[in-house]
Amino acid sequence: MTSRISIRPIASAADPVRDAAVDLLARFFQEEGFSTPRRRIGENLDRMLADDTCWVATAVADDRPVGVVTVTTMLYVEWGRLAEIGDLYVLREYRGRGLARGLVAAAAGWSRERGCPNAFVTITPDGEARHQLSRFYQRLDFKSDGRTTMTMALSG
Repeated sequence: MTSRISIRPIASAADPVRDAAVDLLARFFQEEGFSTPRRRIGENLDRMLADDTCWVATAVADDRPVGVVTVTTMLYVEWGRLAEIGDLYVLREYRGRGLARGLVAAAAGWSRERGCPNAFVTITPDGEARHQLSRFYQRLDFKSDGRTTMTMALSG
């Protein structure tokens, strides 16, 4: 039996799907070895939902959220506004059905509507080793720009 699949943006922190998105993100972070507490995930997701430069959507199959994507945008002098796909996750039992591809396409569409000429994604070494994410994103027309992302902690 084939599942009916749809991509559903989350409108606000009051959206009934918000808690399912938090659950999916918490599961994603746990599977990938991050220690972010569920409470902080929920708080940050609520900030994103209240910020019109961010977007969050779920993939719904069998009448339940089974995947999630988050997008933030930033304004640069060089390019203008760019979009970053920050999180992309689909439950294991729903992988291989095109849900991640659909979530990325929906994120790209939202980003285009906001005037973003490009979208980028950061791939961690662990994400590459476990999931070969470069190959996945290359199949979706992402290309390496040769830049290296580095992070500086601003809090003690």
